[in-house]
Amino acid sequence: MKMPINLKDYKLAHVDKNEIKAAARKAMMAANNLYYSWHSDKQENYRLTMDDKTCQRIQQVLLDSLLGIKCSLKEVDMVWDDIPITELNILNWARLLTSGIGEDFIFLNESMANNTTVLDFSTLYDYNYDDYLFQEKANKQDFPDYKGMDYYALRHSFWFRLIIQENFYYATGTSLASYIKDELDEVSTNFINQLIPHEYVEGKDNGKKEKSGFLWDMKLNANGLEGQLDELNHRLYAYLNDCWLTLSQRFSHSSPAVYIGNKNRDDDPHLFFIFTNEQTLKQIQWKHFLSDIEPLIADFSFVTQAIINETDLLKSYLTKNYQDIMENFDPKVVKLKKKRKIIMAPGVFDDFD
Repeated sequence: MKMPINLKDYKLAHVDKNEIKAAARKAMMAANNLYYSWHSDKQENYRLTMDDKTCQRIQQVLLDSLLGIKCSLKEVDMVWDDIPITELNILNWARLLTSGIGEDFIFLNESMANNTTVLDFSTLYDYNYDDYLFQEKANKQDFPDYKGMDYYALRHSFWFRLIIQENFYYATGTSLASYIKDELDEVSTNFINQLIPHEYVEGKDNGKKEKSGFLWDMKLNANGLEGQLDELNHRLYAYLNDCWLTLSQRFSHSSPAVYIGNKNRDDDPHLFFIFTNEQTLKQIQWKHFLSDIEPLIADFSFVTQAIINETDLLKSYLTKNYQDIMENFDPKVVKLKKKRKIIMAPGVFDDFD
């Protein structure tokens, strides 16, 4: 399959693929010595439904085979969590070969209901619509005044992993409307900071031990314009939600298309798969992901231009509302908000070091 990505810049090109495959094969044999005698359907089901002890056995073999690390089953999870990211990519590659499904070894890195796997959903639409129903039910239970929302493709992105031309990739699946909204969110952060310079500073309780964690107490410092900044952010939130809905409605009438983007995230090979609408999702099966999207791949320049257009509208909106707030808004009128205490688990920021 021809993909619109530059394989010459592949970030894990130095990895020995044969070594990865051999380690994965050895791990599956250790999990069940009959594995390679089974039909492919049974193998797939086994990879997705294996119990925790079997998963730990596979991880144990991969650690030994690829990194020369020997440990007991009880130590596996702790050892795996302490692996540096450069080596973790290698382990994740091999782990994908022991857990993925379909032609591309797709592994959906999202939570699912008990006794449910990606094999229970034939197409991306089946999965996404089921998730939509779950979210709607949860919102109605948690918020009595919630009025519901019509279905549009991928309001929430999903993370997955796959093999492309024998190379390992992390990936994000999202809709065109959601991708543009996320880009606008990033633009707005910098633009608002230009309008109202601000930063977060430590509050008096930051880092204070609380139960099994510690308090996160950071205060916003906008040099006396905290109220105005809060109001501008409040208006931005409403604008972005309206923008997402408008774009979703517009793109729902577009021809099915898939755009592939590369945001160059650190040392990870990471791609974005951007789906135009519901009809696009209905044409893509999990087990034939890449072969199904191939005829739908469109030029990414369309996405780039759409972001430019929406960015201009966003900046115009923020500029006008900033001027209105500075001239007419009274920061002494405090909106009622429920006070929350944020407790962070120990080690939560370790991966950011």
